[in-house]
Amino acid sequence: MNTEGGIISTSMALAMRYGAVRIQSGLSECVADAGSSQIQKREEVNPKMNKKGFKLIELLVVILIIGILLALIIPNFVLFQERARRTSVKNNMHVVQTCLEAYATDHNGNYPSDESDWTDPEDIFYAYFPGGDPIGVDGEAIYGNAPLNPYTGIKYNIEDEDMLYLTDYLDEQGQASQKRSDDEACPYADLPAENELQGTIMVLGYIYDTNPLNVVQEYGICGYGRDVSNPMFDRDEVNEEFIYFVLHN
Repeated sequence: MNTEGGIISTSMALAMRYGAVRIQSGLSECVADAGSSQIQKREEVNPKMNKKGFKLIELLVVILIIGILLALIIPNFVLFQERARRTSVKNNMHVVQTCLEAYATDHNGNYPSDESDWTDPEDIFYAYFPGGDPIGVDGEAIYGNAPLNPYTGIKYNIEDEDMLYLTDYLDEQGQASQKRSDDEACPYADLPAENELQGTIMVLGYIYDTNPLNVVQEYGICGYGRDVSNPMFDRDEVNEEFIYFVLHN
C-alpha cells in the first residue's frame, strides 16, 4: 500500500509540474503575440516611417547650401593662406638679418662685400645659416641651410635667384631706414622684385665712398608676397600712406 501511495504521489507531482510549464509557455506565447500585434498596429498607423528618404527638392537644397558655404569660405581660405605665406617670408627676413649680424660680429662690424655671391651655396655667408659653422672642422666651414621660400617650397637660390644681395643699391647714408612711402628718399616705394618671383627677399646695401674694402655698412631687407611690384607693407589709414616692412641696421 505504501508503494502504491508513493507512486500516486509522484505521478501527481509530475502532472502538476507539467501543467505549470504548459501555463508558463502559454503566457509567453500570449506576450509575444501581443508584442507583435502592437508592432503591426504601429506599422499600419505609419507605414512610411521606415521607408522615408531624401526627396529631390531636399537634395537640391542641401547642395545649394553647401555651394553657398564654399563660396563664402574659399576666398577667406585664400586670404588666410596668403597671410601665412607673408608671415613666413617675414620670418625668413629675420633669419637673413641674424646671419648678417653674426657675419659682422666675426668681421669687425663689416657685412659681406660686393664680391659675396649668394647664388653659390658654398659662399662663406651660408656658413652662418642655421646648421652651419664658419669655423667648421679642420679649417673647412660647414654650410648651413637656407630657409624655404613659402611660395615655391624650395630653398632660396636653389633653382631661382629669389634671395638677392644688392650691395650698392642705396645712394645715401641712413636711406635704409626710410620705410614710409611719403618719405622723399624712400628706396622701397614702387620697388619691384628684381626677378619677379613671389617670396623674394632683397637686401639693399650702402657702401661708403671712403671704404676701400667695398664692404656694406648699412642695409635694408625687404620681402615680397604675392604682389611682386611692391615690397610687403602695412597701410597707414590716417595718412593714407604705406609703411613698408623693412629690417635694417
